Amino acid sequence: MKRITQLSILLVCMFMALPIKAQSISGDDIQDAIKQFFKNRNAKITHGSYDLSIDDYSDLPKDSIMFAQFTCKDEKPLKRLVKAFEDGEEYAELYRSYLRRGNRMERALKATIGPKGMGENCYSALDNYQNTRVIVYARGADGIQEGFVLSWDDLSKGEKKGFVLQYLGYDMEIVTLEMGENRITMDSVRTAIKVGETVRNNPKQEIDTTYIDGKWAVSTKYHIKVLRAMDHVSDYYDDFPGLNNKIEELVKLSKKASETELASIGFALKREASRYERLLTPEEYALIWKGLYAMETKAKSCDPQIQDYFKASESILKDKVNESVRLEYHDTKRHQFLRDIGFTVTKNDGGRWYYAVSGKHYTGNPELEYLDACADEDGVLRYTAEHKETNLKPGIYRLTAAGRTSNQGNTGAFIFAKAEELLLKEIPACDDRGGDIWRDAAIRVKEADEKGQQISPNDVRIALANGGMGYGWSKCVVEGIVVRDGTLTYGVTCDKDFTGRQFTGRWLSAVDFVLERVGDLPANEQ
Repeated sequence: MKRITQLSILLVCMFMALPIKAQSISGDDIQDAIKQFFKNRNAKITHGSYDLSIDDYSDLPKDSIMFAQFTCKDEKPLKRLVKAFEDGEEYAELYRSYLRRGNRMERALKATIGPKGMGENCYSALDNYQNTRVIVYARGADGIQEGFVLSWDDLSKGEKKGFVLQYLGYDMEIVTLEMGENRITMDSVRTAIKVGETVRNNPKQEIDTTYIDGKWAVSTKYHIKVLRAMDHVSDYYDDFPGLNNKIEELVKLSKKASETELASIGFALKREASRYERLLTPEEYALIWKGLYAMETKAKSCDPQIQDYFKASESILKDKVNESVRLEYHDTKRHQFLRDIGFTVTKNDGGRWYYAVSGKHYTGNPELEYLDACADEDGVLRYTAEHKETNLKPGIYRLTAAGRTSNQGNTGAFIFAKAEELLLKEIPACDDRGGDIWRDAAIRVKEADEKGQQISPNDVRIALANGGMGYGWSKCVVEGIVVRDGTLTYGVTCDKDFTGRQFTGRWLSAVDFVLERVGDLPANEQ
């Protein structure tokens, strides 16, 4: 039987079925069937996050997926599992997949993972296994759903291979994958594998391919040159002066650029244009139009996709002349983000006006927001954003968050938790490249490919963020938080008066705070 790898999983599939329907019925029967299948001596989990010691998988957090890649030496236990899925077709439709020509993936199960209204759309490509079953059940009054996917090779003599996925999330449906920023393609998977290979074998080595919209690759050394050139000319320049300086620098670089290098320049320009939020006066637009036109002219003989980078950038900036969304809207939107996650900025001495931004999330999704603070030109930033929990059950807790900060080494930016005592976890200073979240995802992509296991689309996106270089995010964990009176405050800070450490960076970012109860208080305190 042909060895199944993620590259084959991402081949084109077509599914002939009606849309799935979520009904108010428990998925416990499916969970039990999966557990019984994996307990059979002929079935073996080759890779995954299913833990048979857990009685009930349905308590997954809403940003989690449980999965298992399996082999099975006997068709009987697999048939029983398939029957359990098919017995639920009254509540969810049946899906069968088959290969079609063109080598393009077409369908996926979409689940909105994370808080309702704030989560990220996660896509699991429904693959080229001969058989696929998908069931989705309604779980709660808030619209949360529980989804299961089972895929396997034909039941025939010899070993069977397949996988099981379990989601908790919102708005689950089978969707057609369209070309777009978050599309996971064969090109992107291969590039992510290359990134993972380089990171694992020699973390200090320059990655020799940079992913740009799934098609163009340019040396990382050149791509970093483009980004650093823009950073250098815009240091401490906000608004139009900074934008103008960046465009002038890109014009200089474009004069001697090759086609693939123009792809890197166009990619960087479009990103900057999309991030620019203030209104442009007609006079300001006239100043930058000359540079935009010069780059468009240079790219006229290039691939249409590269030309589109520059045309799109011009269109984005033109729309900001007198007709842009007002700055007040963005300010309101950012404060709404703080309210949505329950955070308050309690200190922002020496900092700029904004408290949250988007554009450099570790997933590479430009729409996702995160807490962010940046010092003024001559200021020393003292910033604290915090969330307060009350009515917690007494016990031992763990706080996990993603963070990043500027410069290198120890900079005095921390994720903190304060109950009876203040606990600090310093945020690794990677600037806006690298970070262990990016590194670990890239390595997982490479190792999954080597083992013939399913490659996570989320890991591919993280590995390819910022052109395959990461945005500097690291996982920060505060352990051993003792809560006795039910009250806990946690968040992110670089306030010397609070931490006792001088902040030596210029900016910091944080997102995805997760608090978990991991143990009881000592018996004599209960």
